[in-house]
Amino acid sequence: MSPTPWHIKADYLENCNCDLLCPCLFAVKPTNGDCNVPIAYHIREGHHGDVRLDDLTAVRVTMFPGPGLMSDGNQKMALYIDERANPEQHEALVEMFSGNGGGPLARLQVLVTEFLGVKRLPIRYRIEGPIHSVFIQDILDVALEPAGGANPPREMVITNTRHTCGPDLPVARGLRGMFRDYGYGWDNTGKNGHYKLIEWRGP
Repeated sequence: MSPTPWHIKADYLENCNCDLLCPCLFAVKPTNGDCNVPIAYHIREGHHGDVRLDDLTAVRVTMFPGPGLMSDGNQKMALYIDERANPEQHEALVEMFSGNGGGPLARLQVLVTEFLGVKRLPIRYRIEGPIHSVFIQDILDVALEPAGGANPPREMVITNTRHTCGPDLPVARGLRGMFRDYGYGWDNTGKNGHYKLIEWRGP
C-alpha cells in the first residue's frame, strides 16, 4: 500500500548547540562534535489524505553523538505530538513526522538509527513580533530572536544553502534553549537557530 498524500504549510523552528553559523550548513563537523537539536513544526494549514491538520504542532528532537558529519547518520530521535490532535490526526502526524509518509521528513529519518518514541502532550507554539518560540511543560523551552541583520529586527538570510528548508534560510539565535527528556539534557541559549515558513508535501 502506497503512502497517503500529504501537504503542509508550516512554521519551522530549530535551535541546535552549534555556534552561529552552524557548520553543518557548510557540510563540516558540528561546533562541539555532537549536535542536539529540537525542531518544531506548527502547521498553519495542511492535510494527510482527507484528514485536516490545521493549527497542530509536532516536534522532532534529534541527538547526534558524533564524531563526523550529521549526514553520516547515527542519530537518535524523539517525537512529540500536539495533544489537541484527534485520533485520526495523531495517527497522520506520527506517520508523517516519523518519516513513514515520504517527502523531506523521510529523507531526514534515513539518518536516524534509534527512534526513542512518541509522546502526546500540550505543545505551545508562538510568534510574537520577531520572537518565535515552542514550549512543552518540563521538557522543552525554546525561543529564537533574529540574528545578524543590518536592519534589526529583520533577520539576516543566507542563500543557496543545502538545508532541508530550502536555499534561503533566516539566521536566528537562541534566547532560551532548554531540553530535558529520555535521559538527555541541554541548554542551547545563545546558540544557532533558524525559523522559516515552509511548504512540504509527500510522498
